[in-house]
Amino acid sequence: MIRLLTASSLTLVLLLTLPGCKVDPTSPDYWEKSLGKARRPQDKVRVIETLRSSGHLDARFLPMLHEQLASERKPEVRAAVARALGDMKNPASVGPLGSAVEVGASDSATNLLNKELAAALGEIGDPKAAPVLLKLLTARDNYTRIEAVDALGRMRVSEAVEPLVQLATDEGAEPFLNRKAIEALGRIGDARAIPALMRTLTKERRGVSFYVESSFSLFQLGQPAADALLAALEGKDAELTQWVRKNGINPASYSFKAAEILGDLREHRAEGTLVQQLAFKNEDPRIQAGVRARAADALARMRSAAAVKPLAALVSEPDAGLRREYTHALTRLGGREALPALEKAAGQGDWYAREAAIEALTMLGDEKELPAVEKLAAAEPAKTAAECEELGGEGCGDPAALGKKRAETIARHGKRLEAAKACGADAGCWAKKLQDEDKGVVARAAMEVGRGKTAAHVGALLARMLEKDPNTRMALILGVEWLVEDTKEAAAQVKSALPVLEKQLTEEKSRTEYVRANEDLRRLVARVQRRKT
Repeated sequence: MIRLLTASSLTLVLLLTLPGCKVDPTSPDYWEKSLGKARRPQDKVRVIETLRSSGHLDARFLPMLHEQLASERKPEVRAAVARALGDMKNPASVGPLGSAVEVGASDSATNLLNKELAAALGEIGDPKAAPVLLKLLTARDNYTRIEAVDALGRMRVSEAVEPLVQLATDEGAEPFLNRKAIEALGRIGDARAIPALMRTLTKERRGVSFYVESSFSLFQLGQPAADALLAALEGKDAELTQWVRKNGINPASYSFKAAEILGDLREHRAEGTLVQQLAFKNEDPRIQAGVRARAADALARMRSAAAVKPLAALVSEPDAGLRREYTHALTRLGGREALPALEKAAGQGDWYAREAAIEALTMLGDEKELPAVEKLAAAEPAKTAAECEELGGEGCGDPAALGKKRAETIARHGKRLEAAKACGADAGCWAKKLQDEDKGVVARAAMEVGRGKTAAHVGALLARMLEKDPNTRMALILGVEWLVEDTKEAAAQVKSALPVLEKQLTEEKSRTEYVRANEDLRRLVARVQRRKT
């Protein structure tokens, strides 16, 4: 029996060593042999890409892949190996990846290799990769530089601040490189970047603005940025004022751009200045309106009780766009103090100005305002007819049909008052209204739930975060923000939901209809990440 087992074992060993015998497809040896059989570079790349998607990659493959990276001559094959090592995210690969870098390269294949090496080092995220990534900032290929910038930002490499500041402000670089450097500085969060970011906030090149990236980076920097923005808002930064004059930038740019970020940062030290800016005057009506609108928005974001009275005095503003800024600010501030002024404004101005006041009236009122809204709906056909006659019929089509349609719109706004009659101050009732078919009711419910300071309802708001209507979605985000600010429990719940929110931001990056809403969502995510719970 022993002889029989020995013979069988010997036969098995011989079979495994015979040519053509199958090797374990999950083993490095199998894939190394497959690479050895591939003759053309594209075939080798195909083998490596198949390995990446096989699910077999683990630490056992590191020696083989490191050897391939060092011995392979074709840059495109080495680039595929770099991608595989990036997938594995093992710090042991930092050295081999760094040794493969060829900074002075100019051919497209080696440029691609450098780009993939930078991306892989960024995926690994080990601090030891910083020197190589800093070196890659000087590469000739812009795509390689972008990967290096992105990696340094994600790794929060403080040594990268000065070179990134230079890149952010380099007028000879491509604007998309400037943008990436600005974003990376925000991620790193070092206050040394603030002077440069304060300039890129208003500086434009070739008609390209860097405001979106600069404002978010300053928001990420938090308190140190708030100090600089407050000084700019109040005109107390002499060096910045001199730079503004030298570069031909309108000083009012900082009045509304700094205001917006200070509102995002909830910087109450700016409250008095912002209230004053509600009466800002400028010979250019567009600048005047812009400064006033941004002041209203900033005061609403910081939930300023002191802003309610001055804003209520402005809701009779004839310009529909500016009136909507004021009424929207009042909607977010809440309370019944502004309702008399809104009710009066709802009967004044053109249709768009009237509707702005009606919308705010129904976002803040309750059953007491129902008769007023019903009266406005009844009077709308006559108002529309008179408006059309004054305009000579321009843009009216059929005045009677248009008047009827507008009256129906007012009645639809009134559904929010019906909801308020049913729910009152009951946050649980409003949480159920988040499932209402009417988007206006959902928007009001979101704000009422947000004001309710009940962490138990934050999940109901998060469940609707993919709401298709952008304005309704913004109300939902705002409701979550308020709960996060008011209760630690809500902040903890939102923190656990961050992966879902971050995925949503990534997937909707190219959806232009959600740009404004997702800017607010980005700030919510950053606020929760920064908060200590």
